[in-house]
Amino acid sequence: MEEALKKLPAECKVTVDWMPFFLDPTAPLPGVNKLEHYNKKFGKGRVESMVPYMKDQGAKVGIKFSYGGKVGNTLDSHRLVELAKTKGKTDQCIEKLMSYYFEQEKDISDKKVLLQAATEIGIDAKEVLEGDQYADTVKKEVENAYRMGISGVPAFIINRSVSLSGAQETETWEEVLSELGYLDTPNK
Repeated sequence: MEEALKKLPAECKVTVDWMPFFLDPTAPLPGVNKLEHYNKKFGKGRVESMVPYMKDQGAKVGIKFSYGGKVGNTLDSHRLVELAKTKGKTDQCIEKLMSYYFEQEKDISDKKVLLQAATEIGIDAKEVLEGDQYADTVKKEVENAYRMGISGVPAFIINRSVSLSGAQETETWEEVLSELGYLDTPNK
């Protein structure tokens, strides 16, 4: 998406709004072993074929996927993102959490890990993470996504009409932006 957006004309303004979504609203706290969780959810055979593919795809865009670490309930990480929105640091927060989870094998359901992430992007999150601030906001936004039929991430809604789900190649984004009249015919 980012590469395709760079090709838009300067007068075309794009706003990316990150919205929360629970892939597994029943995920536990504390987190559980990531690979074991994936094996239970998708089956060992599928995971064994998925991991090399994802590592290859990630390498193409500079992501070094790692499958160690833990996966757990993400309500608190979404609350941290809501706090970051109020500080103008949404993108930094999202990038930090994604790096922690996908590359650094950190458990983003752990409040200590979230406090570390907040500190690294210059946010004081102790009070928010010790309470339940933004929990209702996150839950309402997740419910709205479910009502819209979103069932996985990433999911993209463009101009409230066109939607894409799953990781997409730059060419796919160029085609969509072209169909919407934002780009000339995509380069083939």
